[in-house]
Amino acid sequence: MAPSNPNYIYAQVQSIAPNNNGGCGSANGCQLGAWVSTDGGGSWTYMEGSQGGALRDCQNGAGDYPQNWYDQGVAVDPNNPDRVFFDTFDVWFATRTGTVWNDTTCGYSYSGSAGPVHVDQHALAFLPGSSSILLIGNDGGAHGTTNADVANQNTDPTWFNMDTGLNTIEFYSGDISGNFLNSASPQANGGAQDNGSSSVTFAGTPTGPVLWQLGVGGDGFYARIDPVGTGSSLRFWQGNNSGSLHRCVMNCTNQNAPWSGRVSGAWSGDTQSFILPYDLFHGGIPGGDDCAPPGVPGGCGHLIAGTTRVWETINGGNASFGSSDWYITNNPTNQNMTKQTLGSRSFINQLKYSPKYQSVAMVGTNDGNAWIGFNLGTGAQAQANWVNVTDNNLVLPNRPVLGVALDPSAASPSLPVGYAAMGGFDANTPATPGHVFQVTCAANCASFTWADKTGNLPDIPVDSIIVNPNIPQQVFAGTDWGVYYTDDITVASPVWQRFENGLPHAMVWDMQIDRGSTTLSVWTRSRGAYVYPLAGAGPTPTPTPTSTPTVTVS
Repeated sequence: MAPSNPNYIYAQVQSIAPNNNGGCGSANGCQLGAWVSTDGGGSWTYMEGSQGGALRDCQNGAGDYPQNWYDQGVAVDPNNPDRVFFDTFDVWFATRTGTVWNDTTCGYSYSGSAGPVHVDQHALAFLPGSSSILLIGNDGGAHGTTNADVANQNTDPTWFNMDTGLNTIEFYSGDISGNFLNSASPQANGGAQDNGSSSVTFAGTPTGPVLWQLGVGGDGFYARIDPVGTGSSLRFWQGNNSGSLHRCVMNCTNQNAPWSGRVSGAWSGDTQSFILPYDLFHGGIPGGDDCAPPGVPGGCGHLIAGTTRVWETINGGNASFGSSDWYITNNPTNQNMTKQTLGSRSFINQLKYSPKYQSVAMVGTNDGNAWIGFNLGTGAQAQANWVNVTDNNLVLPNRPVLGVALDPSAASPSLPVGYAAMGGFDANTPATPGHVFQVTCAANCASFTWADKTGNLPDIPVDSIIVNPNIPQQVFAGTDWGVYYTDDITVASPVWQRFENGLPHAMVWDMQIDRGSTTLSVWTRSRGAYVYPLAGAGPTPTPTPTSTPTVTVS
């Protein structure tokens, strides 16, 4: 709506059908067009030049892209209702009666090596009353201009970056090195939306902003660290687009570190999440399995990855490790662990090894299934025994399982206790409300019982969950509003506290605990990464996290 004339309303519309407009490539999610009303919504006029196929980037190439569902927005000049900016992956200028949209940010088509403005725009806002000051938010943070008023079909405003001093990295996932709290040179490894995967070596305990080193580019997804490694270096793992997985075996936090090419399994034909989940067994829990000693081969080389089934390798510590080292754990190998009710959206969202036993793992799917697997780690295909513990969603809501965790204090591999973190809202499944659920198994899950452990948590998606190995009744839940914790998950209705004192109220899609159980790491969507020294078996202190601000450099 135009601030200077509320009768002027603009609407930007995504196409829901696949098309070949511009750069769409038969995908859906491109731009259908924009419409304007000058009578308060009584009638609408199509804006010529707004259709996806008409959009041209700064090199006159295709200017449409299939992600208007992800980045779309409108801002009208506060003093002129005929002047308007739209966003997709770039920021476009248009006039109400014009026929050409001008790409003002040139994210993929700047004349130099890189444009001044990051791609994937999410927010547009004029300073109230100003036609010249326009602020934008994107996957790279915040940008602005003080001369938006000069924009026309041939002239771009001058943009500047506003990220100095801001934590804006959108982490999907991350990991930290072993004995993080006490190490002289602790390390971290994280994957971020549209900013690749980056890693860092700290000089002692992190106390302020540091530079992180870009490893694998593109979208950075799950990131893990082999905390034992070769003996002279830890091994780092980073995932990115199209289910790709990459490994580094030495000097991994250095510039130009020797990252491998794709070492993914043969899962490209499987239905899978855009953010392919995988996990690495860290070991180090007293009384449980452990990794091989440092060496080549050696270290923590057991990994699992999830599509609609679970893949595994036990050779991640081998010098010759490659794609052929992955095998399917399921029996039969074509077993589909989803309900297959969401089409291409029925896939595994999350999977985790037991922190204690490398033969046990848990899986959660986007369509509400939960599984616990036994007899992993044999090195042979189709040897795992996967048990569907969904129980027809009688207790576990039929909503996306966004996070899973297994209790590190399990007495034996056959007696796992697992947790499922649920997305959505209670209104989606009113008969089965709740967001945190605990499953207790007997005899390799031949029998099991679910319990709702949501307690006083707010009705918001819970994205991740993890158990403190030092105090197994202490559980952390990463939500859309930050982290909550309970000091006693064993009671029928746990009391959850919001994790305050420095941790932002932002989405938390991943949390990891180091080998040695000294530190919890929290990976936020848009506010960087944080670490917190875990409580031991004595009195439980009030959580007070330590920020590890992130700046990604190449």
